[in-house]
Amino acid sequence: MFYNHKGFTMVEVIVVLCFITVSLAILAPGQHLSYSHLTEKRTIQQFADDIHFAQQMSVQKGIEHTLYIDKVNNVYRIYESWGSSPIIQEEFPPEWEIQLATLKSYTTFHVNGTISTPGTMWFHTGDKQHKVTFPFSRNGVVIDEQ
Repeated sequence: MFYNHKGFTMVEVIVVLCFITVSLAILAPGQHLSYSHLTEKRTIQQFADDIHFAQQMSVQKGIEHTLYIDKVNNVYRIYESWGSSPIIQEEFPPEWEIQLATLKSYTTFHVNGTISTPGTMWFHTGDKQHKVTFPFSRNGVVIDEQ
């Protein structure tokens, strides 16, 4: 008798599924860590870019711009004039803790590009800390991983 099999046996399917499961169990945690690292890096870069944008707009338009950091809601906003609608509003990841060390919750960028209240704040991202410094000069913001 001759049988023409056009499929896989149950044992072959189970072996392949076990191999896929073990491979995913090994690779998946690394992918999550890489994703959270990229999210952290993107958020910090976006924050720095927004600060530089506000500083440049203050100089170009001759209008003071204000940065407001809402550490309770993990949000920052940039206003063209205080009391108007924010021109930028971004959220920090919900698991981050924002600590204002010497920086006030609001900072104004003058028309010459300097900051009204220089200071320091911290981003606690879970396993890392980032020191954020607003210097006296026109350098915008300096962010260092600790």
